[in-house]
Amino acid sequence: MMKKISLKWILALTLGSVTALGAYWVFKPSKEIPPKLDTPIIALAAGLAAPDVVLATPNLAQLPAALMQVPLFKKVLTEDAVDYYEHHPDKLGLEGSLRRIAFEHELNLQDRFMNALLSEPAEMAMWKSDDGRPGHWVLRITKNNFASLLQWVAKASLSDSQLSVDGSIAKVPLYKLQYGNDDALWFFSQNNKLVVLSDKSWLEGKQAAAWTKILSGLLDDKANPLLQHYGVQAANSGHAVVANMKYLSFGYQSLFANVKALRMDVSKENGWFSHVLLNQQTRWDGMALWQSAPDGAALCLSAPVDWKTLKPVSKKANIPAEWLAQLEPAAGVCWYPDSSLYTPLLLAQTREPKQFTKHAPKLFDWLIGASEAGLRDEEASRLPVRKSKKDDGLLLQRAVSADDGNLSKEAKDAAPDVDKLTLGRYFDVSMAQSGSSIVFSPDSKLVSTAMAVQQKRYAALADRMEGPKQGYIAPEALSKLLTTATMSTLPGKAQPLLQNAAVTYLIPHITAIGEFSNTGLQLSPSADQRKDQHWERLEWKNPK
Repeated sequence: MMKKISLKWILALTLGSVTALGAYWVFKPSKEIPPKLDTPIIALAAGLAAPDVVLATPNLAQLPAALMQVPLFKKVLTEDAVDYYEHHPDKLGLEGSLRRIAFEHELNLQDRFMNALLSEPAEMAMWKSDDGRPGHWVLRITKNNFASLLQWVAKASLSDSQLSVDGSIAKVPLYKLQYGNDDALWFFSQNNKLVVLSDKSWLEGKQAAAWTKILSGLLDDKANPLLQHYGVQAANSGHAVVANMKYLSFGYQSLFANVKALRMDVSKENGWFSHVLLNQQTRWDGMALWQSAPDGAALCLSAPVDWKTLKPVSKKANIPAEWLAQLEPAAGVCWYPDSSLYTPLLLAQTREPKQFTKHAPKLFDWLIGASEAGLRDEEASRLPVRKSKKDDGLLLQRAVSADDGNLSKEAKDAAPDVDKLTLGRYFDVSMAQSGSSIVFSPDSKLVSTAMAVQQKRYAALADRMEGPKQGYIAPEALSKLLTTATMSTLPGKAQPLLQNAAVTYLIPHITAIGEFSNTGLQLSPSADQRKDQHWERLEWKNPK
């Protein structure tokens, strides 16, 4: 839908960073000393896909409970989340299969075997599967003695229908264990290491030899190269979780390539801390952006943007790519409770307003819109762009039909010629420029309000902030936004049980978000001053 309220356009500035930071949204970290993040960051061999998520823990079974130290997680997820993972169907199915194997082959299996196995130091690397979940994974567990387990497995695999040898890795047998409803996993072990695989995809294709070398290396006591890619090492105390920005940003990380990953460290002794992995000594200040953002936002975040990645778009629109150089290297995005998740306000800055004004109409015309059935002439298959000077600024608008549009073409104040649109609802997509400020949104009301901010007729978000802030969260407003979004996706009267379940079990957790205080997000330079990739602490502070 690139030319029909393009998802790429909506996400192009910083939606990926918003999603990422939202995934790690937490409040009031402890004032203890943060972890020293100086482990070497070593890239994987060329052609190998970096993990999307990695974690290191001294006790894998305790990780869900440890995350409950974070106030937001404890309030919103509650202890039910810990109980869910303690009794997860896959875990129960796996343990049931092992008990069946032990019984039929007259082998001993200790009580709560899975709990004992998972209560050990572990490192895990995960990759996105086709359904978007981190469904492909490699787990390494360190335990003093796996010898008895290996004897148990070797004996049972000779004649069991669910447990068998399925190849080898560096001459070490690779076992396949089938469990539950046609599920399976693979594992191999040597000395004090047990490596478990979700599937065999790493051992197939052109990269099989390279992956085999990495996997076989996991049997040693050496650092895990899958974790070293993010500068993470095996944890002696405390839990570390890292998420790749490419995964969290739906693949649009190339626009803000200097933001590599997000990290959370949790320990009983020191509380929790969050960090951002940056490329080079990247610095940006979101305050100039927030001076254009209307007050009352639910969530605002900014990120450094590499505008050069938009050169192909500029070329297709027949606009000289050099014009991108006049854009400031940072952009922001804000969600508002009276709008929707699909209609954020995007913010950017230009150093040369006249040059942007020259090219903006052509870019907007090329990028926004799609053929409408009511317009037969192929050369005019879209409603025209409405260009106007408003409050000494440039305003560009085009009505675009969409099933989830926020406006009805039957409304008295509908945009011109909307009767020619294909659908009954539409977005009046708008982009405005006033001086150095640039704003864009599928919600024309947000753009209008942002223009009022420039004319000092409406309060700016920056008015409630002190010092440089890369982001801002208003929990009460965010709770309202998420509640509205959740209710709008439910089938309503068609499926009353689903709606009642959501209202009873889901909405209270979303409402609980609103009990926290407004929070500003700020990057603080850390002791990690490496010129290439390095970690900087993400602090959560009251705006004023």
